[in-house]
Amino acid sequence: MTTAHPARPCPICGSGDRRILFRQEFAAVDEGTAFTGYDVVVCMRCGFGYADRIPTQEVFDRYYRDMSKYEYSHREGAESAYDQRRLALIAEIVAPRLPGPETRVLDVGCANGRLLANLRGHGFPNIVGLDPSPACAAAAARLYDVDVRTMTLAETAATAERFDTIIMIGVLEHLRDLHESFDHLRMLLTEGGLLYVEVPDATAFADWDNAPFQDFSTEHINFFSPVSLDNLMHRHGFRRVFLEQNHREQSYRTVMSNLSAFYRKAEIAATDSPAVDRDTVKGLERYIERSAAEDARLRARIDAVVDSGRRILVWGVGTHTTRLMATSRLADANIDAFIESNARYRGRTLHGRPILPPVALKERREPVLVSSRVFQHEIAAQIRDDLKCTNELILLYNV
Repeated sequence: MTTAHPARPCPICGSGDRRILFRQEFAAVDEGTAFTGYDVVVCMRCGFGYADRIPTQEVFDRYYRDMSKYEYSHREGAESAYDQRRLALIAEIVAPRLPGPETRVLDVGCANGRLLANLRGHGFPNIVGLDPSPACAAAAARLYDVDVRTMTLAETAATAERFDTIIMIGVLEHLRDLHESFDHLRMLLTEGGLLYVEVPDATAFADWDNAPFQDFSTEHINFFSPVSLDNLMHRHGFRRVFLEQNHREQSYRTVMSNLSAFYRKAEIAATDSPAVDRDTVKGLERYIERSAAEDARLRARIDAVVDSGRRILVWGVGTHTTRLMATSRLADANIDAFIESNARYRGRTLHGRPILPPVALKERREPVLVSSRVFQHEIAAQIRDDLKCTNELILLYNV
C-alpha cells in the first residue's frame, strides 16, 4: 500500500537520494493508527537508515500523547521486572559521570520516572522528566514523587530552565524531526553539559531473536549505528565521550540490540560533512533476510489457524498484530474480537472487530492467539495466573 506522505529527506544529512530496502505495512486501528506503512531506506550520501514516507511530527506527538503504551496501565503504572533491572543498570552507568549532587538532570521521554527515582537514590535530587503522556506524569508523581511534565522540548526550551545533564533513553529512534529536536536540546543544556542516549543498534538487529520485522515498528522510524549516531551529534556540536555497543534484556528470552553513549556539548564547529556509514545497510539487509525466513514459518502457523476455521480471539493490537493483519492471512481468520491491555484502545476496532480489555476474557471461551513474541510469556501468565482463564492458548513462538 502506497501512502500519500511525501518523501522524507535524510534526517541526518538532508540528502534526497535514498535506496529502498523494504516496505513495512500495518493494518489500521480506526483513528488510533498514526499511519499504515513506510519504506525502510538508506541514505545514499551518508548511509543512515530510516523510515520514509511517514506523517509529520505533529501526528507522532498526538499519537504518543493519546495512545501511549508506556504508562503500564495494566500494572497500575509499575514497570516489568525486566524494565526495573534495565533502569537500575542505566542509573549505575549514568550516576558516576554526573559531576556532583547539585547536578540538574532532565530525562526526556521518561515514562513513569523510574530512572529519575533511581538517580535520586544515587544522591541526585535535582531531577525533572518530560513525557507526552499525562498518565505517565500522574504515575510518576504517585509512584515515585517525581516531577514529570507533559511539555514538549520546544516548550521547555522556551523557559529559563537549563540542565547540566540530559538523558534520552529510547527516544531518538522515535523522532521525525531530529534537527529541530537537537536545536532545543542545545538550548536546554548548559555549556559543557552531558547528553546520555540509548538507541537500538541497527547493525545488530539480526543478532538477537525477535518477531520478524519487529524492529520496523509503528514507532521506530530512525535506525542508528555508531557512525550515524556520531554524525548526528557532530552536526549539532556534540563531542563523543563514550560509546558502547551492547544489549538490553527486554522480556523473557527477548534481547534488544543497543547503543549507549555519552556526548558533551562543546564549543566546536558543527559539521554537515558526515562520515559514510557502510554498516547500517549491511545490518539491515541481514536483518531483513533473517526476518523473511522467520516470517515464512510464522505465516505457515497462521495459515493452519485460518484453515481450521475456528473462532478465535487475538491478544494484542500492536506492531506485531497490525503487521500480520496487513501482510499475512491473519485477517482471514475467524476472529471474534481482539484483547488489549493498553486502555487507550478500549472501544476501538481493528478490521471491524472490537478491541476488548483483558477482563472481558473471563466471559469468553474461544481459543486465544497470543500475537506477540516480546510479551508472549507475560501474556500467557496474565491469562492463567491473573485472570484465571483456561482458554486454549495459541502460541506463535517457541520461547
